[in-house]
Amino acid sequence: MTKYWLPPLLHERGELLAATIDSRLGTELVAAIDYWLELPERTVREPTRPSTPRRWGEGYLCVDIGPDDESTWETFAPIVESDSDPESVARRAQVWRLPVTPYRSKRIAMEPNDLGDCHRRVDLRGVRVVDLTSMWAGPFCTELLARAGARVIKIEPSCRPDGLRYGDGDNGSGNAPMFIELNNSKEIADIDLRHCSEGGEFHQLVRSADLVVTSLSPRANANLGVTRDHLHAVNPDLALLSITAFASESDESDWVAYGTGVHAASGMGWIDGRPATPAFSYPDPLAGLEACATALAQLVGDAPKQCRVSLDRSVAALRESP
Repeated sequence: MTKYWLPPLLHERGELLAATIDSRLGTELVAAIDYWLELPERTVREPTRPSTPRRWGEGYLCVDIGPDDESTWETFAPIVESDSDPESVARRAQVWRLPVTPYRSKRIAMEPNDLGDCHRRVDLRGVRVVDLTSMWAGPFCTELLARAGARVIKIEPSCRPDGLRYGDGDNGSGNAPMFIELNNSKEIADIDLRHCSEGGEFHQLVRSADLVVTSLSPRANANLGVTRDHLHAVNPDLALLSITAFASESDESDWVAYGTGVHAASGMGWIDGRPATPAFSYPDPLAGLEACATALAQLVGDAPKQCRVSLDRSVAALRESP
């Protein structure tokens, strides 16, 4: 039987981040932090568990693929079958844009995310946010902003819906409980960024927005024109917040990964000489809280107009004090 695991300081970190957000808003927004940290457990009776470590040659891999990636993985796996180094296989998988990461036995030393030094109360009435996020971390950030008073427009093309929309507990209607909880306070705009014209609906939203939040990979952001330079040409006053798996200065800066993959690569997933599967993707709610706190600082000018919050830095903040 698989032993599921969660970091011992998860709830303490969550409480600290909730208090930071509440202090910046001057009101209690993030009530019941345990609920938000354990959202998969709280919204459905039997949530789907993260993928278990896969033995590969000299170590283990986190193969965190969904239905859209299964055929690519089936083609890729035989090609690397003779490669016994999980690090090498993970790097090669990233060329195929597969969310595959190695389970590492050493924790990577890095600083936590910089949340800005916000000394002013933030009033989100009248603030407009364009939401280019999906799954858990990004939608959690933008849902909190919406509940605090911002107008949040979530870009979700019908041809590529949010991966949680048809997740656990959905009856086929696209109203999975976790998706609803994370997106209940937003407007949804069916816009495919691959086919946006200059001056079209997306540019009109950006022109009137104060903040764009994206959880697309760095390469996808560049391909779709969701970069500071591109967006600044439309709206010079716009702030941009990127939520990524790995930090910009890391060797994995442009890797595709979800929370479980970050857990594996960070070294947090190595317990008593073996890899441990987390009960759920705990880096996501931490990164969502950190992104919300950062966004608040950006909106009042106490953080740079362009910021990046990474899941691996969120995990780094869980290191116990010496």
